[in-house]
Amino acid sequence: MNTTRFEELLLAYEDNALRPDELAEFKQLLGSAPAARQRLVEAGVLQTIAASHVMAKAVIVPPQRKVIAWLQWRPLTAAAAGLVIGLFSASVVFGFVAQRGLEKRTPLAVFEPGFEDAQMPLTIGFPGGPGQWSGDAAQVVAAENGVPPKEGKFMLRLEPMSRGVPRIYQVLDLQSLPSGAGTETREMEISASFAAADPETAVRYVIRAFAVTEAPETLDVSWFDRREESIASVARGMDFMPGATGWQTFSVRMQVPRAARSLVLFFGARTPDRASRMSPHYLDDVRASLLASPALP
Repeated sequence: MNTTRFEELLLAYEDNALRPDELAEFKQLLGSAPAARQRLVEAGVLQTIAASHVMAKAVIVPPQRKVIAWLQWRPLTAAAAGLVIGLFSASVVFGFVAQRGLEKRTPLAVFEPGFEDAQMPLTIGFPGGPGQWSGDAAQVVAAENGVPPKEGKFMLRLEPMSRGVPRIYQVLDLQSLPSGAGTETREMEISASFAAADPETAVRYVIRAFAVTEAPETLDVSWFDRREESIASVARGMDFMPGATGWQTFSVRMQVPRAARSLVLFFGARTPDRASRMSPHYLDDVRASLLASPALP
């Protein structure tokens, strides 16, 4: 499989910008290459795909992985009506024994999680290290367009884009965390709150996290082309239909191997309707926590 070409088609597919000939090529790749179908899942494309669309005959059976990742993809089979990929529910993905809400939470040091520094620098592209936000065009703003900050006085506005996904990145330094002796992984949770300037448009908000062995200061834009080398990753999208008002909060959990020295966080907004893409979206109250299950009696 031509990985570069597939990535190009995948980005165009996520943006609903495939030409008929490209869609046919995309279908062919998905039908003939299991790696392409797995890549579609790992990319966080969690929308419903009907039988008449790209994956009508595809069956995703993920290969065994050496690293135990929290988001264990369940085998999906195509029914007569076609294959449907929905949002992944944390309650059915892994089958945790520990009861939710009883874990001990240790907050991780997220840089400006509430965007309360209105003068903080925002750079374009991939972050050059920890302690900064970077990505596509964004701006720290106060209340506007009928949207007040979720917490404090400010929030981050993700500027609209005519093509592509407005997104923002941050790299967390994991090197000072407890090693978690006796365990192969450490469970972490990432949450964020999103809001739309135009509540009458459908939108999918996305959170992704990648655990990597490189130190934060050594990561640069070239890492994005090597993101498949991450030793663990998780992605979750949450769809909101027109009429959903206010802040929408959701989270992802993942098992981060002890070898991970950095955690790359990604937050984005996908608007299926091109006509609605000139309306901004907002991000606030980003949190990351190290979780520890309560000791058994």
